[in-house]
Amino acid sequence: MITVNILSVCKMTRLVLPGMVERSKGVILNISSASGMFPVPLLTIYSATKAFVDFFSQCIHEEYKSKGIFVQSVLPFFVATKLAKIRKTSLFVPSSEAYVKSAMRTVGLKTRTNGYPAHSLLGIISSMLPSWLYLKLGMRMGKSTRARYLKKVKKN
Repeated sequence: MITVNILSVCKMTRLVLPGMVERSKGVILNISSASGMFPVPLLTIYSATKAFVDFFSQCIHEEYKSKGIFVQSVLPFFVATKLAKIRKTSLFVPSSEAYVKSAMRTVGLKTRTNGYPAHSLLGIISSMLPSWLYLKLGMRMGKSTRARYLKKVKKN
């Protein structure tokens, strides 16, 4: 997970940045996660690697904005995809197509974005919670997800 979520971001940035500097323009979109906005118990490594992507993006943007390069950190909540094993869309769980269409409207405008209006609302609400409550809710959700998974594994 560290290789996929951290090392690949660093290596790709190192690969494309010199050409962007030479042209004095470019855009880098790094996909973080809402799980990188706050610590998520039981998703520790994932959450930490996504926090790295977010911090890395903010730093690189600040270092290179004077050279015409825009770096954006995208922090989605849940999106209906096969990978996430979420098939049904809802107000807070858009299709991947709807999410991308919305997130693309923020390129060049925001260095950090949840990418989707309902996700931005979730981000605002989450940021208003005291950390002890956020961690408690995260732990409860993680335990519930783990219990469902173990029940499914036991059934098969």
